[in-house]
Amino acid sequence: MRPRPRHTSLLENLFELVSRLPWWVSVACAAGSYFALSAIEGAQPLRTAARLGRIIVPLLFLAGARIGLIRRR
Repeated sequence: MRPRPRHTSLLENLFELVSRLPWWVSVACAAGSYFALSAIEGAQPLRTAARLGRIIVPLLFLAGARIGLIRRR
């Protein structure tokens, strides 16, 4: 009997993708995503989502860069 495929969340998939990038690409993406999300204007729900994303997305990129460095050593 074959094992069932493991279902992963979007966040897990993104983290896996980011950890495979070179560390300098992840750091550049973290800075770029922070500034891009800082520039979002619009309705209140959109601004609130951008504020949360400004924290979460760069941390995801930086954590992925760290994991990528650890895996390569």
